[in-house]
Amino acid sequence: MELLARESFEVKFGENVQVLSDKAFRDSSKNRFEAVGNVIITHEKNSIYGERASLDFTTGATNVTGNVRYVGPQITMYGSEMEYNFRDKSFALSNARILADNYIVLGKKLSRPNPSTILGVDAEYTTCKDCPESWSVYGQEIEITLGEYVRIKHAFLKVKGVVVMYVPYLIFPIKKKRETGVLFPSFGFEFEEGFRFQQPWFWAISDSADMTFSPSVFGKRGLGHQYQYRQVFHNDGWVNVDTLKVFDRVYEPGKQTEDRSASKTFRHFSQAESHWSSGEHFNGHFRLLGVNDLDVMRDYDFFSENMVDGSEVGASGFMEGRSSFFQVSVDGNFERNTLYSDPKGFDHRYVQILPKLSLSTIPITLYQSDIPLLKRLSIGLDSDFTVFKQNHLAENAYIRNARRLNSRPYVNWEIGNLGPVNFRTRVAFDSQKYWFPYESEKTFSKSGIFTESEIGIEIEKVFGMSYVEEVPIEKVDVAKLSKAKPESISTSNLIGELPVFNEGLSKENFKIQKNSYRHAQEIKLKHYYFSDQKTKGNNKFLSQIAQNSGDGQFDAIDALRSREFLVSNTETRTTLPLSNTIELQWNNALVRKKAVGEGQFLDGRSLIDNFNYSRVSYFNLSQGYDFDRETGELDDKLTRLNIESGINIDSFSLSISEYYFYDSQENIFSVNFSKESSRFKIFSRFTYDSLTTPIKKIAAAGAKFNIIDLFLLGAEVEYDLEDKRYARSEYSVLYKPTNDCWELDFRHKRDLVERRFSVNFLINFNDKGSSFGQF
Repeated sequence: MELLARESFEVKFGENVQVLSDKAFRDSSKNRFEAVGNVIITHEKNSIYGERASLDFTTGATNVTGNVRYVGPQITMYGSEMEYNFRDKSFALSNARILADNYIVLGKKLSRPNPSTILGVDAEYTTCKDCPESWSVYGQEIEITLGEYVRIKHAFLKVKGVVVMYVPYLIFPIKKKRETGVLFPSFGFEFEEGFRFQQPWFWAISDSADMTFSPSVFGKRGLGHQYQYRQVFHNDGWVNVDTLKVFDRVYEPGKQTEDRSASKTFRHFSQAESHWSSGEHFNGHFRLLGVNDLDVMRDYDFFSENMVDGSEVGASGFMEGRSSFFQVSVDGNFERNTLYSDPKGFDHRYVQILPKLSLSTIPITLYQSDIPLLKRLSIGLDSDFTVFKQNHLAENAYIRNARRLNSRPYVNWEIGNLGPVNFRTRVAFDSQKYWFPYESEKTFSKSGIFTESEIGIEIEKVFGMSYVEEVPIEKVDVAKLSKAKPESISTSNLIGELPVFNEGLSKENFKIQKNSYRHAQEIKLKHYYFSDQKTKGNNKFLSQIAQNSGDGQFDAIDALRSREFLVSNTETRTTLPLSNTIELQWNNALVRKKAVGEGQFLDGRSLIDNFNYSRVSYFNLSQGYDFDRETGELDDKLTRLNIESGINIDSFSLSISEYYFYDSQENIFSVNFSKESSRFKIFSRFTYDSLTTPIKKIAAAGAKFNIIDLFLLGAEVEYDLEDKRYARSEYSVLYKPTNDCWELDFRHKRDLVERRFSVNFLINFNDKGSSFGQF
């Protein structure tokens, strides 16, 4: 027997093996080698570290014990004892731990029968690298296919060491690129409906297309599935399909209880959406929302709440073409009114737009000079043709089927400047032509000439200069720039004292950031004049659009211009009468200009590249005076008063809006407030509208607080002051460990229709952090 140290040798079967250790023993008769103390074994691209190793040259078997570490091309493993074979590179590790790029596996025993597979007994899988006990999945048997999947039999989901769920079989993807396979399931719980579970299967069809199919269990409601298809055609074109289908064992039209029904009801909610464009001159968009009953959006709101943004579902879309002189577009919709009493029925009274064609031009300059009163003369056109049609003819008191041509050719005349005062005027021919296919009197038209003249003056003052500059630190007196600080730090968490670290001294350059501010005031005196609007044709439609309720109009364009401001909806009620009115405007804005980077003086860069602009505060006032009102009282001639103001400073925001109507002494008032920091966010809003019946008085408030790092508390309430009841409320508690590995969310929602309590458990599978609990 020989005594060796730091021995290097080559095994006879041709595989290069190096062994480094403090001591080594070779038994030539048995063809064995023993290494003791700080053992390092290298074999091709594999390295093994331990306290003691025994090698058999005949069989290639190696036994390594004591703080064993294995480092391979794809994984790093730790354990107490390792059996490694140099011939086939197989190994087994006791009390093992695997550290990969995106997961960790702990096991009583882990073995590698071939280079691409690792088997585990009594092992746990997790993606939390810093704290594996935060959440994990325990399995009696685990199979890891490197670079592909982790398969777990008899899996138990554990949170903080406590088992919360059992699943017979689970598959986790550990791939670094899109590949076909099973994804991690999603689940939720509601006390009234039970446990929801969805198991997605992902199909990577090609580099530009993929699909997800998710068999699902929706508690007491029964079985179903979710299907998603996504494809990208090019940089500016894509299509997305997302559908949920359920054989519901609870639902029946008109049923109010949550107990199971005698039969199953097939229900679905589907969305198909596509967008495409061709450079800067053409683009289009199409969207389809389909349901087979109107209650499905409420019963499966976890799926539908981010898809429905109005009171209609159905098909809608547009196509648009642009050039340097004009823009042409076509859009339309065929939609289903969700505010309908029969969930299985279709509201045939609902008016569809099938379709709307629009044509508009940019102002085309005919003449431009420096001659006084003839600075610039330009013309343009805004027009559209719209078909309003019910699915089935269901007209009652109002005409609901029509075709309308709306055109507005205009002339802009920039008169010029007199010192700081600017003069301009605009003349437009406002015309609407209607055709009624189901009326005896087939047509109606209205037209008039609209003139808008303006005298304005703008005053501005700029404070400071916006720039970024970096100065070498040796040229800066850091002591003068920094606030006085103690020479050392001493707290209850420290034993002794620490010197204060001056961050400024660690920089090579000192960055100087300066912002500038611009205060602009605009004072305008505007005069609106609309000639007597001529009407001709169907008297029934004339009476219909003349009503102040606005119920007989397709949209605001139908209103008679002389009575538009009387229509009782916010869009038209807050406008000025245009027949013969002057308006005084006083607009103020404070804008902050902030430099971006250090390239303000480089050629080829625009203002957008160099600076960011943000409005810090504003104050606007508008008051009109109607010359056509036949009264001697000043209050009757004054139109609505509009005051708007707001301020935005860092994370603080406050805005106020007020419309006051002198003749009726009514008003529309709203105020919004928000403030946020790293620990909390609060907001409130209040709306008062005396034009509505009943009067609208809604107050809302909400807050989110991080009392400690682990908990995010949220509350949001909306209270109807007129009816003296809560219109909506939502309370939430989010438990979120600091490692961002998983979240547990409790929510209680309540509105005028229902009350719902839900529990959601979310696991984070990537290293980008979670966005669920963000403000």
